[in-house]
Amino acid sequence: MSILIVQDPLTTRLAAADSPLEICSSDGRLLGYFTPAKARQLRLEPPAGEEEMARREAAGGGRPLADILRDLEKRASTSPSFGCPTRRRH
Repeated sequence: MSILIVQDPLTTRLAAADSPLEICSSDGRLLGYFTPAKARQLRLEPPAGEEEMARREAAGGGRPLADILRDLEKRASTSPSFGCPTRRRH
């Protein structure tokens, strides 16, 4: 990924963003998108506490990874597209 260093006043405006933005030129051309990187948006804690994680592990269940991978390979080989809907497999 390339890095673009911006100067004030753009730095101030981007730093104040609390949701994704479209970046446009003064003549209205879409230049790209900006997604703010805010510390409060980062999820650094697990979604469950240690007790809940221990309970889930003790409960067992699920499927073996080999089975999951086999099913995904089967789907990928029979699907006309994978990922982007406009990209076709050849």
